[in-house]
Amino acid sequence: MSNLVPAFYELLSKMEENRMACGVILAACKNFSAESLELVKRDMEAQLTDTMTIHAAHDKSKHILGILLEQKKLADTHFYALQVKDYLLGRKLLTGGMLIASFPESSRSSAQMLMRMIQEMKDASEPGSIKVYEQHAANREQEPASILLVNQDETVNEFLRIYLQRKGYQVTVAHDGMDGMEKFREAAYDLVITDLNLPVISGYQLIEKIRHLGQNAMSKIMVLTDKRLEEDVQKSFALGASDYITKPFSPVELEARVKRLIS
Repeated sequence: MSNLVPAFYELLSKMEENRMACGVILAACKNFSAESLELVKRDMEAQLTDTMTIHAAHDKSKHILGILLEQKKLADTHFYALQVKDYLLGRKLLTGGMLIASFPESSRSSAQMLMRMIQEMKDASEPGSIKVYEQHAANREQEPASILLVNQDETVNEFLRIYLQRKGYQVTVAHDGMDGMEKFREAAYDLVITDLNLPVISGYQLIEKIRHLGQNAMSKIMVLTDKRLEEDVQKSFALGASDYITKPFSPVELEARVKRLIS
């Protein structure tokens, strides 16, 4: 058993008992000393200015760094994972991929979630890639999920349309914010993937308008953009976005997060 389990068990049990959210970040880190762990704790608490408690531990045998974020849901956990990734890469500590999850969104059992995440970390992945833990794959047949793609970049539209259709999704393309809003009013989509830099109506305005459409506001929204500033990320989540991906992006990672949002 990984020593991350006993290191985090008490905290996870407490969060589960009190029905409180808890974000989990696992990162592949070799040559990680006790001094490195203390440095990560100190720097992360200083860098992540949000008033929260960070718990960190390292499994030397499995070369995994584990970070727990109290009272953080999956969207928040992914946001902070981006900062953790930049920090670890900048110090050449990250030697593989990262896996994120949040209790209870990702699993009803926090202990099982953590153990299965550790098992999944065995699979090799590119340094810096961030994957979302999925408890179960959907094996049952069901009607294809619908996606509205709003982007003025024709290359991105064509690539994602073909890629997502091959994955079994129904994809509708809109070329600007107004076109996206009109198409959204015509049909309730399971997911909207939108850029922020849109003509006529900006991505921010589109998100806000969708969230004010009553029952259709239940549709999930993913932002796909080249904007990397923290204020853009925070504003998108505040307006109602469920996920935020920056360009250039991995289609495999994007599809995994699409699947999570829709499921």
